[in-house]
Amino acid sequence: MARRGEKSQARWQEAGVEPLVHTVDEAAALLRVHRATIFRLVRAGKLERVYIGRRSVRITRASLERFVREQLGDRPPELEGGEQRGVRELFRRFGL
Repeated sequence: MARRGEKSQARWQEAGVEPLVHTVDEAAALLRVHRATIFRLVRAGKLERVYIGRRSVRITRASLERFVREQLGDRPPELEGGEQRGVRELFRRFGL
């Protein structure tokens, strides 16, 4: 059974388009966390939200990328030295 947000994420990938903002469910699917975790990260100031209209909340792609980069502060050994894949490669690999 597909998790919430994964269907729309698949549609974006098929179209070859990277959206500027994601729904809470899409952001949760991208990070592989529960949607409540996304709201906690927003409240903690780690993710940036944008309101579309009065009630529709979206999470910016830039803040998702920044959050993952911050988490990579302690880089795994396979990413150091030799062949440096970089953050862009990680985002591509994890669908961000």
